[in-house]
Amino acid sequence: MTGRIARGGLAVAVRLLPDARRERYREEWAADLRDAPAAGVSTAQLVAGAFGVVLRAPRSPEAFGVTQGALAGRRLRWAAAWSMAAVMLALGSFFTTPFLDGGAFGDLRSGVFVVVALIGGVGLVWLAAAMHGLLASRAPGLRWAVSLGVAVLAVPVLAVLSVALVPAMMLGGMLAGVAIAIFAAALPAETDPELRRTRPGLPARLGTRATAFVGAVVVLGGAAFAVVHILVWNPQSKVPALSLPEIYAQMADRGEPAGPSVAYALVWAATWVPLGLLFLATAAFGNRGILRRLDARRIARASLVAVVGIGFTQWVAGFSMGMSIADTFAVSGGDSAVSGLLLTAAATVAGVIVALRVLPPASVARSARAIA
Repeated sequence: MTGRIARGGLAVAVRLLPDARRERYREEWAADLRDAPAAGVSTAQLVAGAFGVVLRAPRSPEAFGVTQGALAGRRLRWAAAWSMAAVMLALGSFFTTPFLDGGAFGDLRSGVFVVVALIGGVGLVWLAAAMHGLLASRAPGLRWAVSLGVAVLAVPVLAVLSVALVPAMMLGGMLAGVAIAIFAAALPAETDPELRRTRPGLPARLGTRATAFVGAVVVLGGAAFAVVHILVWNPQSKVPALSLPEIYAQMADRGEPAGPSVAYALVWAATWVPLGLLFLATAAFGNRGILRRLDARRIARASLVAVVGIGFTQWVAGFSMGMSIADTFAVSGGDSAVSGLLLTAAATVAGVIVALRVLPPASVARSARAIA
């Protein structure tokens, strides 16, 4: 096992330990890895031993330094994080597999389904652990029965929620940008600086103003990219034999004028402008006054959520145009341009990042150091 792989394995082992024990074992294992060759210990043995420590580590509230209810709440947040990551991947698969199925990629649906099931399974394990902890005072049989029962019942619930996201996007797709702007500017900020520290820390290194500028480019550029995709690239991809003016002319001749569809797409794009302007104002003036809650961490997170919103709701903005083209030229109403694939792929990746970086709880150890 190479040193890089060993360091990665030890880093994973550290993350799997109770928060209060991480710092000790991080330093101890780093020293062991450095001295392993001289001691005649292989890196594989060291990593295996580290995971043995993880498996034997106590998982009681005392080990985490929190109450039983607080520990259950942390586990529920991890359950929500992994479940949301699975939902994001499932949603991304729904929109992207028509592009990638067959050819050099083969049938991706089965592979993606396995990945979604595995990630969702991790969320179910966290959910069962949370319920098991909440019932600590009950009989062991009841604890296991309820914990496993809740995990099993959560499967159809998650499936229904995944399906319900599509009509929900139809209703909320035109309001997502404004809603994110309001929450970003008005949601109370955590006063504890340790709890607000961004990991891995790129926004903090860039600074608030630079992060805000990047966020504005992402939001406004992403919305503009989506509009061009809806009004130019996708129609041309569906009807490659005609130029864009000819496509629009034939649509008008057959009672499907492009005007209302264009207006609908532009209105959707305009709903993202307030968030972009909010970030531009922060880039220009800093996070003071009414912008005081927009630090680098919040701007980065809001930008990621915006990428999810733009990528997964652009089809709402393009629904009218897609149906008009489908009725005029007898083609599919969905995306066919590569730009649609790029939007959905970006939204999927951002959604997984949001799920696994924003939803999980803060480190107990960091919280304790901040309070001290």
